[in-house]
Amino acid sequence: MNITEFKTAVRELPENELAEFLEWLDEFQAALADRQWIEGVRVKIDAAVAMSEHTPPIDGETFIAGICDRFRQVRESKQ
Repeated sequence: MNITEFKTAVRELPENELAEFLEWLDEFQAALADRQWIEGVRVKIDAAVAMSEHTPPIDGETFIAGICDRFRQVRESKQ
């Protein structure tokens, strides 16, 4: 079905079916956006896992200290 045939089919829908179709279209668009977000997160996780295979593990205390240092640097640069 090309876009012209699609538009014709939509125009021929009764009003109640058109409302249902538009609701379905909104749900489809939201699901597609969710799917794209999930795929984006999956790619980032895969990259992090691959990176972690080439770097030594870090303990939690060192990790948190590094985050605190970065926050401190940003705060000091804004002052």
